[in-house]
Amino acid sequence: MGDIEAFYRAGKDRLFGYLVRMTANHDLSADVMQESFVRYIEHYGAEPCQYPLLYRIARNVLTDHFRRNNRFTCMDDNVEDSCATPEQTTEARDAFQQVLRAMQKLKPDDREILSLATGDGNLSYQQIGEITGNSEANIKVRIHRARLKLREILKKGGA
Repeated sequence: MGDIEAFYRAGKDRLFGYLVRMTANHDLSADVMQESFVRYIEHYGAEPCQYPLLYRIARNVLTDHFRRNNRFTCMDDNVEDSCATPEQTTEARDAFQQVLRAMQKLKPDDREILSLATGDGNLSYQQIGEITGNSEANIKVRIHRARLKLREILKKGGA
C-alpha cells in the first residue's frame, strides 16, 4: 500500500488543479479526483503507478458527469490561502476566477489541453499526448494555439 499512498500524495494536487481548471468547480473537482483514484486503485492497483492513466480515468469520470448533467457549474468562493492578507486573497481569487471564466469560453478540447499543461508539476507534452491520444508534435501546436486564444479572451475582458 506504500506505493499507492505515495502515488496519491504525489499526484492528488496536480490532478485536482487540472480538474478545477476544467470545471471551475471546487466540489466537483474534489469528487472527480477521489473517484478517479478509487477507479485507478480498483483496476490497476497492483501495477506500477502511471499518471497518464490516472488522468485518462479522470477525463472519463468528468465526461460521464457532464453527460449526465449536461452543464458546467461555477467555482465556489470558499477557496482561500490562509497565509495571504485579505486583500491578496481577494485579488488572487478575482484573477483566478477571471482566468477560469476565460477558459470556459475556450472550446472543450483547448480547455483540456491547457488544463493538462498548466499548474504544479506540469505534465510533459508526451504525457499529454498519451492522455489525449495525440502526438507530441500535435500537442505542442495545440497548446500554443490555445494559449493565444486564451490571451485574446483575457485582453477582451476575460468574462
